[in-house]
Amino acid sequence: MSEKELSAAEAELYDRQIRLWGIESQSRLRAANVLLIGIRGLGSEIAKNILLSGINSLTILDEGVVTENELLQNFLLNRDSIGQKIAEAVLSKAQALNPLVKITTDTSPLSEKTSAFYKDFTIIVATGLTTKQLIEIDSICRDFNVQFICGDVFGMFGYSLSDFQMHEYYVDQIRLPNRKRAHDGKASTSSEVITEKIQAKLNYPSINDALLNADSSAKGRRKRGLQLYYLMKLLIQFRDKNGRNPSVSSKDDDLAQMKAIRNEYLQDYQIKEENFKADVLNLVFGEITPICSIVGGVVAQEVIKAVSHKEAPIHNIFLLNPYTFSGKEEMVGA
Repeated sequence: MSEKELSAAEAELYDRQIRLWGIESQSRLRAANVLLIGIRGLGSEIAKNILLSGINSLTILDEGVVTENELLQNFLLNRDSIGQKIAEAVLSKAQALNPLVKITTDTSPLSEKTSAFYKDFTIIVATGLTTKQLIEIDSICRDFNVQFICGDVFGMFGYSLSDFQMHEYYVDQIRLPNRKRAHDGKASTSSEVITEKIQAKLNYPSINDALLNADSSAKGRRKRGLQLYYLMKLLIQFRDKNGRNPSVSSKDDDLAQMKAIRNEYLQDYQIKEENFKADVLNLVFGEITPICSIVGGVVAQEVIKAVSHKEAPIHNIFLLNPYTFSGKEEMVGA
């Protein structure tokens, strides 16, 4: 991806973040073309943050229609949006967040998209998809060297999962002044503080490996630490089977289904029952706005780091604990 020269208006608008991460990183962001699949509660939070960062363009892909429930979860919608295509309904408020970003909406079904549709994006952000869709799109991204990240919110739980392939990034390392001995034996200190740019690399597993081929033989503390990872897998599997997320309106039936999947996991992955407690399944209903805000901020931050190549991104999964609301990073699938 080539960098894009900033105009005077852009330099003024993005002054604070240029001071934070530098003109080079901002120029990379300004050249980035982002595809966002799904503009519901989580998607709206992601869109807000990446629009404010100063990307070049955002394409919003969502074939859904605004419902009463969507109004409660999506701050980009108005009361008169009910019945409209959701991607088109959010356009006005989304554009107001940053008039300098080109925003395009697409209300066609995801199933109609060919591989060529994805190839010109810098990064693709996906929400609300099935395992099959995630794996298929990530495979296409790998063919075209396009970065990919997905995420979801289920009640009080949320996650993000990244595939940035072989990702190069830079970190600033400050070198403190050296203390030297002069000829007379007295210590002298250089006043110059040097900041060095250090290059590093991270190799990401594919989404297929992260979701389907992860090592299931982990034992002890490592397996206990993966409880939230298995919860993520369970919830995506529930969506695969039902075409939706767990719903309060069918809570008893959905809980029974999820507990059955959990019991399969306990046996298949040799997990101790106390390491994947059933009561956590009571916390995964709905799309809770504050959780969308947290996870949306994390996903957008990862988009910014991936595109700007500034600082180390999460490698490769972020998991939000529904009990403590603390975030945990896991590396799974390599």
